[in-house]
Amino acid sequence: MTVWRVAPGSPEEDAQDDALARAAGVPRIVARLLRLRGVATAADAAAWLNPAAGALHDGALLEGAEAAADLLVATARRGGRIVVFGDYDVDGVTAVAQLRAALRRAGADAAAFIPHRLRDGYGLRPDTVRRVLAELSPAAIVTVDCGITAREGVACARAAGVDVVVTDHHLVPRELPEGAIVVNPRQPGCRYPEKDLAAAGIALKLAEAVARRAGVALSVESLLRAAALGTIADMVPLSGENRVIAARGLAALAACRAPGLRALLAEAGLPTGAAPTSEEVAFRVAPRLNAAGRLDTALLALSLFEERDPGRAAGIARDLSVRNAERRALERRVVGEARARVEAREAGPGRDALIVEADAGWHRGVLGIAASRLAREYHRPVLLFGIEGDRASGSGRSIPGVSLHGLLENLSHHFVEFGGHEQAVGGSLPAASLEDFRSDAQAHFAQRIPADLLEPVREADAALPLEDVGPELVGALSRLEPHGQGNARPVFLARGARSASPFSTLGQTGLAGRLRAPRGNLRAVAWDPDEELARLTGSGAPMDILYRIEPPRNGYPESIEIVEARAAENAA
Repeated sequence: MTVWRVAPGSPEEDAQDDALARAAGVPRIVARLLRLRGVATAADAAAWLNPAAGALHDGALLEGAEAAADLLVATARRGGRIVVFGDYDVDGVTAVAQLRAALRRAGADAAAFIPHRLRDGYGLRPDTVRRVLAELSPAAIVTVDCGITAREGVACARAAGVDVVVTDHHLVPRELPEGAIVVNPRQPGCRYPEKDLAAAGIALKLAEAVARRAGVALSVESLLRAAALGTIADMVPLSGENRVIAARGLAALAACRAPGLRALLAEAGLPTGAAPTSEEVAFRVAPRLNAAGRLDTALLALSLFEERDPGRAAGIARDLSVRNAERRALERRVVGEARARVEAREAGPGRDALIVEADAGWHRGVLGIAASRLAREYHRPVLLFGIEGDRASGSGRSIPGVSLHGLLENLSHHFVEFGGHEQAVGGSLPAASLEDFRSDAQAHFAQRIPADLLEPVREADAALPLEDVGPELVGALSRLEPHGQGNARPVFLARGARSASPFSTLGQTGLAGRLRAPRGNLRAVAWDPDEELARLTGSGAPMDILYRIEPPRNGYPESIEIVEARAAENAA
C-alpha cells in the first residue's frame, strides 16, 4: 500500500514561512511551497515568481560556445556547408530548428540531419557519419542533443577533414571526443552557472553567439518558443535559468505567428492567442512532436518549424496527431505485455529491485515512455529492450533517489552502447547476453538500492481542506507556474471529502464529478484512477484524497485533479 506523507515543517521552518510570506507579499501557503522548492529569501522569491523578468545568463560563460561560433561563422563565410546533426526527440528537433535558423540568418548553407531511430540508431555513429559525408558533403558538423560519447563518430568525421562541434547536455564521460569543440555545461572547467540546460537551451546560447559573430539580428522570442518546448519536453529541472526559458517561451507562444507552431497548438486543442501551460506542452504538444521520431523520421516534426504555408502546416500537424495515436496504441501494448510478465515473475515471494523485460515484437520508439509508465506504477527502475536480430536495444527510466545511469555504469561491460541522464538511459547489448545482464543487474541494484526507496510514497506539500480552495488561492498558486521537473504542481491532502454524486467516465480512462464544498460543489477529475475511487465516489462515503488544484479552464474557475483516494481514516 502506498504510504502518504505530508512534507514536514518544524517550528523554525514555520517561522521562516511567516517571514517569507511578509517579505515577499505572498500567502503563507505559497511561502511554504517556495521554501520546499529551495527558495529562502525575498529576492529569491521575486526571481522565482517573476521568471519572465529574470536575466538569462551570459552565453559567453558556456565553455566552447564562442569558439564554436567562430568556427561556424568562418565556415559559412567561406561557403562551406554546415550539417546540424540532431536527436529525434523534441529536445533534439527544437535544438536543430533554432541552430539551423541562426546559421541561415548568418548566411550559411545549413543542412539538417536527424538519424532514423530504427535504421540509424542513436547519435553520431561512424556508419551514420559516412552517410552524412556521402550525401551532404559537409565542411563542418555540429551536433545537438548527442555526440558527447561519440569518440569514433567524431574521429570518422575528422579523418575526412570535417570540423566537428559537439553540443550536448548528457552526462560527460571520462574522455571527451578528440578533435571536436565541445559545448556542454557539465564538462570539467565550464563556468556556466546552469548545469541542467536542455539541448534546446544550449542551442539557444549557441544561436545567439553565431548571430553576434555574424553581426546579424535574431529574434530571441522566436528562439525561446522552440527552446521552451524542448526544455519542458526533456524534463530537465524547471528551476533557475530553465524556468526563465520555459516561462518566457510559453508567453511568446501566445503571440506566435509562425504557421507551423500555430497549426500544432490548434491541433492540440489549445486556444489561439493564449499562452499554453507547461503541462499542456508536456502532455498535448510534445507527444505529437515526439511521435514523428518514435515511429519514423523526426524530419516531419522539424518541417513544422520551417513551414510557412498555413495549409501545409495544418496538414503536417494532422499527420503528427495520427502518428501520436498510433504511438499510444503501441505504448499500451508494450506496457500491457511487460506488466503481465512482471506479475508472472513476481507470483512468488519477494520482488526485484530492477525490472528488465525484452521482446522481439516491441517497437523501440515507445520503450522509453513505456518504461516511464511502469516505473511509476511499480516504483522501481525499469529497463525495456526490443530485440532485433542479434542485438537488444532499449531504454530505461528510474525513480526519485536512484541514479539509473550511475548504477548501470558499473555494468558497462555488458553494453555495446550506453548513455543518458541520471533518471533516463538508453543502450544496446548482444541479445544472447540479455539473461546474464538481467541477473547481474538485478543483483547489483538489490545490493545498492536501500529497501525504503522501493516503497511507494505519495508526498503532499501541505494539508489543505477543500473549503480553502477558491479564486484567491488559485490566483496565488498560478504564480508558481510553469510547473515541471523540480517544480511539480503542488499536491495537497484533504480529509473527509465526499462526492456530491457518483462520478462519470471522462475520455477513455478518466472519471469526473463534483465534491461537496462550502463555496459550492467543486469540480474534480481523475486520470487512470484505481477502483477504490470509483467505489468511494459512487457510495458518497467519506474519503481522504491527495489532489492538485488545476488552473482555471473550460469555464471552471476552480477545479481539482484527484491523485489518489482512500477511505477516510476516521470513517465509521
